[in-house]
Amino acid sequence: MKMIPRSVFSRSSLLIMGIIIITQLLTASFFAYWVQRPRLLLMADLAEGHLYSVKAALTLLPPEKRHLYVDKLANKLSIHVQQTPPNISQNPSPPPFIVEKFLQAFAKKLNPDETLIYQSDPEVTVWVRIDIDKQPYWLRFTTAPFNADMNERWLGLAVFMVCLALLGGLISQQALKRPLQHLSDIVGRIGKGQRVGTIKEEGPQEIIAFIHALNRMSTDLSAMEADRNLMLAGISHDLRTPITRIQLAIEMIGGDFDSALKNRVLANLTEIESGLKQCLDFAYDSANEPMQYVDLNDLALLCAANYKANGYPIGLALCEEAEVWVRPFAIERLLKNLLDNAIKYANKDITIATDHQDGVLYLRVLDRGAGISTADIDKLRRPFARADTARGSVGYGLGLAIVDKIIETHQAAIDFLQRDGGGLEVRIGFCAPLSDQPYPQKTI
Repeated sequence: MKMIPRSVFSRSSLLIMGIIIITQLLTASFFAYWVQRPRLLLMADLAEGHLYSVKAALTLLPPEKRHLYVDKLANKLSIHVQQTPPNISQNPSPPPFIVEKFLQAFAKKLNPDETLIYQSDPEVTVWVRIDIDKQPYWLRFTTAPFNADMNERWLGLAVFMVCLALLGGLISQQALKRPLQHLSDIVGRIGKGQRVGTIKEEGPQEIIAFIHALNRMSTDLSAMEADRNLMLAGISHDLRTPITRIQLAIEMIGGDFDSALKNRVLANLTEIESGLKQCLDFAYDSANEPMQYVDLNDLALLCAANYKANGYPIGLALCEEAEVWVRPFAIERLLKNLLDNAIKYANKDITIATDHQDGVLYLRVLDRGAGISTADIDKLRRPFARADTARGSVGYGLGLAIVDKIIETHQAAIDFLQRDGGGLEVRIGFCAPLSDQPYPQKTI
């Protein structure tokens, strides 16, 4: 249901507020029945006693001495008695709940000829009219003992406790949000096949148990990846020798052997060997290679010269200084994989470029091929994944996976950008040139 909150803060706050409200209602009910009700009955009895004591005294005293008795009551006992009617408002405010209950209890104790009047202004007062020798007397009772503002105080206390609960829920939510967000990011990185290392086990017991399970899962996944890479490396290495023998044997075949068939077989063997080389590159852990200062311009010039010697001209657009702290052989493999993809799917207007922007050194590989859709980027960066429509479907699906592993070990950033006029730009950003500077976060 959409009405049910989904965040931890909202749910915990609603739960705490519900508990507080129920507790307050139960406490109010208990207080009203077991504490306030007996107090009201007792106060009604006391008021009745005062009333009839005054009434009896006034009845027994002669009329000329009654005013002396009334004055002493006002001075000594703070009981106000007067013969003139009180100034009662025509539209008095309704009495507070507790005063109303007192009036109901007190009214039941009065005689039919006695009148009970409630006054709300200028102060809350209860008046009782009695007749002594056919002369009216008015007795005033104050409502101060009944705490007329008890409802407001109780409501204020309830609001304060609810606000306190919200504050406690907010503090608890913030205490849980940071580690949970951190764990969510780590799980996302693990889901993408990235290495996260051992996570420090700290926080509440439940969070520690989750982190422990996450560390165990990460260790198991790393072991599985290591076994897979070892298997790929072993199979690739063992298959390269017989493939080389087959190539030599076919080259040595002469006579009437179909040259077209011979060329097709050699082409297939070359493709298989290229795939095995990719498997070896993927299985190789570039993180074990030591880092050093490398000029990316030198790598670009070397790769461009090698590809030109094989009949693939590569354009260059290099900046003046492009020194960066990297693993040189890994970056060379990265650049070759990007160039192989560009040649395979574009084979025209391929350019290697380097430039600086806002303290970041960028290495770019640009082409004028069919480009690649944003939806296929994540898919193509997974091992052995190939797109059916984006830039063709030939190959082993390891090129971008190898690139992604190398990018990860350098904590660099990679972007796939569509070029104006068609084509693709693969942009890789390094923080240059110091090794202790943080690298930009990976973006897609």
